[in-house]
Parts: sequence; structure tokens; C-alpha cells
Amino acid sequence: MECRALFNFTKNKLIIFLLIFSFLPLFIMRLVVYPIAFNALRDEIIRNLRLAVNKQAELIAAWMEGRLSNARYIANNPFLIQAMQKTGNALTIEVNEYFKSICSDFGYKEIFYADRNGKILFASNKALYGENILEQDYYRRAIAGAFFVSNIQSSLELTGNVAGFQEADTPAMIMSLPVKNAPDAILGVLAVCVDVAEIDRVMKSVHFGKTGEAYLINKNGYMLTTSRFTDELLQADRIKKRASLELKIVDPYTKKPTKGALECINGGEGYDAHGYPDYRGVRVLGFWHWMPDYDWGVIAEIDVNEGYGKLYTLRDSVMFVFAFLAMGIVIVVFLLVKKVTLPYR
Repeated sequence: MECRALFNFTKNKLIIFLLIFSFLPLFIMRLVVYPIAFNALRDEIIRNLRLAVNKQAELIAAWMEGRLSNARYIANNPFLIQAMQKTGNALTIEVNEYFKSICSDFGYKEIFYADRNGKILFASNKALYGENILEQDYYRRAIAGAFFVSNIQSSLELTGNVAGFQEADTPAMIMSLPVKNAPDAILGVLAVCVDVAEIDRVMKSVHFGKTGEAYLINKNGYMLTTSRFTDELLQADRIKKRASLELKIVDPYTKKPTKGALECINGGEGYDAHGYPDYRGVRVLGFWHWMPDYDWGVIAEIDVNEGYGKLYTLRDSVMFVFAFLAMGIVIVVFLLVKKVTLPYR
């Protein structure tokens, strides 16, 4: 009886030992190697998103600085200052052609000059001649001596329905500044209407992945650039024409701002490597950065399934192999123990 008990005890110990010895490498792979690989991939994805956001922010800041410098150059051009103090059809035509060439070279929508009474005297678009912009905010700010940069808005809202503006429903912004012939002598206001499509082209210069995108938002949480998923948004009736100024960055199911948008608007820089629902309701990994000089935020996101896709595939493969080997190991161990202990029965 004691021998039988000792035999069973030895057999059970042998089974446990063999099972532990067999399963140990698999447990190490799942509990140690996989987390290390996951953390390394996560850090790489966030690093790439950070680089994308920082690159976009640098490109936008450089683009904006270029437009601001260009507006200052135009306003301080001696030829323009002299022309504004004289009259004559030939001079008007010459200034207008100068404005047209600048619009063509830099992709501006319109450039125009208004005197101290708000009357437009020179413009790249002849339909603007004679229009009065005295009540427009951008004019009042500049005639008071400020260099004013508007928010990105629809041209219709931006220009206050002033006749003559083209493409009145497209996103744009206006830069306005005083034109002076002396430090304290303001002759009038120069205004440059900038097409936001230029910012879109800047944003699209950085690409990553099949689902990755970077976009610009304002302080109210609206997208300012085009979406990579415009067709999907149109089909879902989330937008009428375009994402810019129409799409609010909210979770479509909860109607609350996405984590990236909310934290970005609050003036921060950060990331989420675990995943959160984006404006499509799809879980994404994201990095965001607020640009306080312009009240804009840059967000870069990529679908979780794409970002972690290869690792998820590896995990599933490991688990399949783990389960397959586990069954085989259990059978082999029992057969081996049975064979080893058979002479002692």
C-alpha cells in the first residue's frame, strides 16, 4: 500500500515537472517577450506620430510666417505707398496688376486696399472696386494700427457679404494691416484674403500608414483642413460639402469631443497609446499639439488595428501555437510518464 502511494506520488511529481518544463518557454514568450515587443512597437508608433505632428506644426508656422512677412512687404512697398497718395486710371491699373501678380505667385484669393473711409481703391479683383468695408472687423482693427489675422472662416462670414468676393463659401482667412507713409500717419488698410487650401497642401506633405492622418482644428473643436475620410463622412451625412469648418471633432456615438481634440484645445501636448474613439468612432492612437500663436491644434492619428496590427497577428499566432503545443505536450507527457512508470506498477 505504501509502495502504491509512493508510486502515485512520484508519478504525479514527474507529470507536474515535465509539464512545467515543457510550458515554461511558452509562458516566458507570452508573459515576457510579447510585452517587451508590444512596448517597443508602442513607443515607435508614438514617436512617429510625434514627429508627424511636430513636422506639421513647423511647416504651418513657417507657412504662416511667410504670409505675414509677405503682407508686411506689400504694405511697406514704396511704390504702393506712393500710388495710394496719387490718383489716375493708369496708376490704378498698374497697382491692380501688381496685386494680381502677387495673388498668382502666392495663391492668395484677393488683395485689396481701402482708404481711411473704408472705400476699396485698388484690388486684384475688379468687382471689389468702390466697395466699402468700413464696418468690417478686419478693417477696423487695421485702421486702428494693428496687424490683424482673422480666424479661418467661410469667406461669406469673413467678408460680411461684401459684393465682389469670389467663392464666398470656401474656408479662408484675412490678414489686414495699416499702410503708413510715416510712423503715425495711416493712409489706409491693406487686406490679403488667404486660401486655406494652401494649408491643406502643407498638411498633406506628411504621410504615414493607410489610415494615418494629420489635421488642424480650431479652439471650438472644428476641423480646419480636409479629412482623409471625406467620402465616408459624406455617406454618413456628417458633412454637407467638406470637413473643413463643418466637422466637429466628436465621437459620433457619445457626441462628446474626442480625447485628442479635448486635451489639445485645453492647450496641451500629449498622446494616447491605448486607443480612443476618433471622429469616425474608430479606435485610434493619437498625438496632439496646440499652437497658441494661432489658436490652432495639430492632431495626428492612426487606427489601432493598423498601428498594432502586426503585433496582434503575432499574438494570435503565438496563442494558436501555444494551444496546439499544449495539447500535444499534455498527451506526450502522459504517454511518457506511463511508459517510464510501467515497470514499477
